[in-house]
Amino acid sequence: MPHFRINELKLRAYNISEKIFFERLRKIIPEEYYLSSEEINGKNIYKTDFQIGKLFEHTLGLIYVQSKSSMLSALALSPQNEDKVLDLCSAPGSKTTLLSELMSNKGFILANEISLERSKALMFNIDRLGNLNITISNYDGMRLASKFINYFDKILVDPPCTALGDTRFTTQKQIERNLSRLENLTKIQHQLLISAAKMVKVGGEIVYSTCTTTLEENEYLIDNFISKYPFEVINHNLKKFSDGNLVGKKLREELYNSIRINPTEDDEGFFIVKLRKKEDFFADKNNKSQKTRYDEQILHADSKAMREIIQQISDSYGIDKMFWDKFLFILRSGALFFVAINDFDYEKIKFLRAGIKLASLDKKVGWRLTSNAVQILGNKITRNVLNLENKEQLKSYFMGQKTKINFPDSDFVVVKYDDYFIGSGKVKDSILLSYFPRSRRTIELDFSLIQ
Repeated sequence: MPHFRINELKLRAYNISEKIFFERLRKIIPEEYYLSSEEINGKNIYKTDFQIGKLFEHTLGLIYVQSKSSMLSALALSPQNEDKVLDLCSAPGSKTTLLSELMSNKGFILANEISLERSKALMFNIDRLGNLNITISNYDGMRLASKFINYFDKILVDPPCTALGDTRFTTQKQIERNLSRLENLTKIQHQLLISAAKMVKVGGEIVYSTCTTTLEENEYLIDNFISKYPFEVINHNLKKFSDGNLVGKKLREELYNSIRINPTEDDEGFFIVKLRKKEDFFADKNNKSQKTRYDEQILHADSKAMREIIQQISDSYGIDKMFWDKFLFILRSGALFFVAINDFDYEKIKFLRAGIKLASLDKKVGWRLTSNAVQILGNKITRNVLNLENKEQLKSYFMGQKTKINFPDSDFVVVKYDDYFIGSGKVKDSILLSYFPRSRRTIELDFSLIQ
């Protein structure tokens, strides 16, 4: 039975409490379907047999489908708002976006993904969920480690694995193929863990996790690692999993504090261990001088290049100018991105993207907010807000069609339905033109379930 979480970042943007939102879901989901919740370390995890992806709330990023086991590694890492965090193998972004939510869209997360193709899914999920404190990079672990010695407060290592934690939908042939890669995968996992060990600060923490059940990729690997490097296993603080790992204890007493979850009908098998760096073991004298020549500038709201842009966006959408002081900005040929303010050294790497796209330049009228930005800015927007009156108008806007509307002409319209800020648009001659992104117009959406 699928699990999901409610995205508190979007709830805050719309001034909706999680309790009220859950009650709303209970009314939307037909009575014959199961819906429950449990709390783990302050985060509510929900379970239902309903196809939650059909809901409009899912399309808007208020809901994210994710296995409970997968959520636990992010909860175990337990990042603080001011931390610099690295997710070393981040796509498709399930754990990364949860880390961002736990940090309240503050601090800094470097979401690294070696595969450019898989990075597309990562970007899509960041856009949908409205994560503003994530920068995406595309490096292998060894190369990234050469740039960030003793740098990050916390690191998540969730490497490629044999994926034997959930074999319900896996053919026997695929299982055998995965197991044939075991030796090669353990080498990759070990190297990624060593890379993370170099990058985490002394006193910093690493969570290593896999969605597989083999000892070679889990307990054996960690036992080998801490026998060579100055790390200790520490308490993961997930109270509901305090029984201890008896399999690990037989190998090394410390590993009793790791988590081994066996596969069930509802949960995938998983392994989680939390490590702390006791002392430095790798000195790179050249690390401080390693810079990457990169043409992009990281701009503040009060910088010369940003003043007029910020003024125009603030005036067009009724946003307090002081609000923008919380962000950094990147201009890319007619596109403006914004990311939560941080002190990350961007000169060390070439990054694929920082934050999400805030606005696009229409050379005739100025900067127009993207729909993704509208959804996370929410109630910060106070001007040119168009409230759709019925589901027919909503469907028309959502599908990118022209919609007859009673609203003054404007090039800078924000579309809202009920409590939800949906996207961007413009009105001309009483016709609403939609700028809702094509990638989000999923055919799975069931409009009959919209309240």
